[in-house]
Amino acid sequence: MEFIKRVIGYVLFIPLIYFYSFILGPILKAVLVPGGVAFLWLILGPKDGTRALKKAFKKK
Repeated sequence: MEFIKRVIGYVLFIPLIYFYSFILGPILKAVLVPGGVAFLWLILGPKDGTRALKKAFKKK
């Protein structure tokens, strides 16, 4: 019985981890990162938001 549980666990876990890593992960990054930056820009306003983004990405 333990062997069957382990096999079922691997059969479910392996495809889900690949799905998240290679399909869902990049999609979420492509949506959430620009959305978060836009939301922060909206909160701070156009002038301060742009200044904060330039300061964050400025090379030292």
